[in-house]
Amino acid sequence: MESLDILILGVEASIALAGFAGIIATFQFRGDNDTRRGDAVGLTMVLQFSLLSALVCSFAIILISFGLEETTIWAACSLVVAFIQTYYIFDVYKKIRGVKKTKTLERVAMIVQTPSVFLIIMNFMNASNTYFQRDAGPVISSIVLALCIAGFMFSRLLLRPIWRNVRAQEAARRADTTLA
Repeated sequence: MESLDILILGVEASIALAGFAGIIATFQFRGDNDTRRGDAVGLTMVLQFSLLSALVCSFAIILISFGLEETTIWAACSLVVAFIQTYYIFDVYKKIRGVKKTKTLERVAMIVQTPSVFLIIMNFMNASNTYFQRDAGPVISSIVLALCIAGFMFSRLLLRPIWRNVRAQEAARRADTTLA
């Protein structure tokens, strides 16, 4: 599969995830429901990571359409991706400050941020032609990681309310059986 095909697929997947996040936001966060900071951060991550993946893919597609050399295209894209990922590591950290810290949250943060840091370094190295030869690999890997994070956060947003209801129903049943 060529780079252009991968980039077009990246745009399509990004827009699909952002659209599904919009559906979740419409139905889950309406009315007098108790909106939690963690859920708001998760929805923000789905939207921003997916739309920024679409932006990076579109940027690369535009550069390709101008007929630039591939090394120039991937060096420019690597710089854009490295700066975007660096910004979002700090942005997400800032937004989750008010969230109750749990072991699960700490594990998820490590799982998300560790590969992001490595990919930031790889993209800066790719842009400067240090180890990578201004190749598409680090850029596409960063896009895939962003889409995986968006997909993971999407599934959490979709399933958390369901599991909250299941736990509440089970607790109510246990309370009923202990009273009887």
